[in-house]
Amino acid sequence: MTDRLFVPAVFAHVLATMPPASATPWEREHWLDVAYSTVRSEFDGPHGMEAMRLARVFLTALDATREEIKNSAPALAA
Repeated sequence: MTDRLFVPAVFAHVLATMPPASATPWEREHWLDVAYSTVRSEFDGPHGMEAMRLARVFLTALDATREEIKNSAPALAA
């Protein structure tokens, strides 16, 4: 079963720029970093709670992507 994430319409513009599944880890890292920063800027706004939940998801994915990049570095050097 796949986890689902409700994204309020106010954050639809963030997801509209999401890279395709075939994107490199470096492209995903850049997008996740920008998306996380964008959502964090909304913490004090009217959708603060939703922004905090979404930021946690982005940060988890960003950490996993950075781990993937770190683990692929030795393979690229070989």
